Amino acid sequence: MGAVVEVWLTPLLVSCVVTVCILRVLLARLGNLALDTPNHRSLHETPVPRTGGWALIAGVTSGIVVSGMTLSIGTVFAFLLLFLVSLVDDLRQLGAGLRFAVQTLSVSLLLYSLAPQVEPWLLWPALIFAGVWCINLYNFMDGMDGFAGSMTGIGFATLGIVCALQGATALAGICFLIAICSVAFLYYNWPQARIFLGDAGSTVIGLAAFAVSVSGWRQGVFHWLVPLLVFLPFWLDATVTLIIRVLKRERWWEAHRQHLYQRMALGFGVKTSLFIELSVMLCTSLVALLLVLSGVA
Repeated sequence: MGAVVEVWLTPLLVSCVVTVCILRVLLARLGNLALDTPNHRSLHETPVPRTGGWALIAGVTSGIVVSGMTLSIGTVFAFLLLFLVSLVDDLRQLGAGLRFAVQTLSVSLLLYSLAPQVEPWLLWPALIFAGVWCINLYNFMDGMDGFAGSMTGIGFATLGIVCALQGATALAGICFLIAICSVAFLYYNWPQARIFLGDAGSTVIGLAAFAVSVSGWRQGVFHWLVPLLVFLPFWLDATVTLIIRVLKRERWWEAHRQHLYQRMALGFGVKTSLFIELSVMLCTSLVALLLVLSGVA
């Protein structure tokens, strides 16, 4: 852990400062840009800008640059392509087909860069599907104040600790960058939220969660079950809800209020639901950490 602090302390500080500064500029100068206007499916009551992800991604990017870490061209292009298309979608809604095509291309480029020798070859379609689903489930679950930001902070902090304990300093640093920028974002996203992640933020974080999971698994840093446990509240709610909507022959790709977290928010209120979800997140993350420390995963 000491090595991670020594190498990544300055990048972490820079990331946090950049995120906060851009968030303040977005709220003070560009508060009417890319507004999320509430409708009958929303949990918020007033228009809120969905530009917070721009600040978070800028913060993480600045930290990586300051650290001197070199990423492959394929990895950079995969994230850049997804970010740009999602940014345009925040400003002007794009068709589902175009977004899906870009997501698939981004995941394929990322996989080729991180794990070009995956065997057996039949695992490739499964991993591409998992990556695209990770992007979309993060987007689907970004619908309640503080929820996606909390999951990002807790999830990546947990994976960062696991990587640090296993000596994977570079991967740990990236996880901590995402986690600390998420905490900075949470200050403005906590109920009542003044800003949302937006598609640019949620989709790129989803791809980052997939990238860290694949990298850690391929490098032997942790078992593939570890990220599944850490992000359990997200993917289980999203997956079960999607299956139910598909079985009912509903338009599953459209916004709705059928996720468990949405039902809890409507029944108990956003703050109570957020407390419950945070408790579950912390428990599943602790279980994952204990499994790693015990040598099981």
